[in-house]
Amino acid sequence: MTATTKEIGNAGESLAAELLVAKGYAIVERNVVIGKVEVDIVAQDHNRVVIVEVKTRKEGNLDPRYGIDAAKIRRLARAAASYVKSRDLPHEVQIDVILVTNHADGRSTAEHFEDICLPPVCTMRRR
Repeated sequence: MTATTKEIGNAGESLAAELLVAKGYAIVERNVVIGKVEVDIVAQDHNRVVIVEVKTRKEGNLDPRYGIDAAKIRRLARAAASYVKSRDLPHEVQIDVILVTNHADGRSTAEHFEDICLPPVCTMRRR
């Protein structure tokens, strides 16, 4: 049976969450809607709120990095600002991306790109 796009995405997000936990992050929420943006994972790393976008692709398909453009980063940055403001969190915020590749042999690998959001695309420190 072939997995649906949603099932593939959920499996990728689970692998991403496992990777974050292994690195010492705490998973706060998954698939949370903030305004018009669905954030895949909200995590915490010490005193920092981490908004994580997960992109999952089959090996040989379009590179998942093409799914993250400046507009997507701006939407994530606005969602991050709304998230900390609505919860009155005094934390710094960062945006991470985890790219999951599903290989033909059944393995899945993940690459973690931390703190991808840099000015002028967005400003990440809460003031």
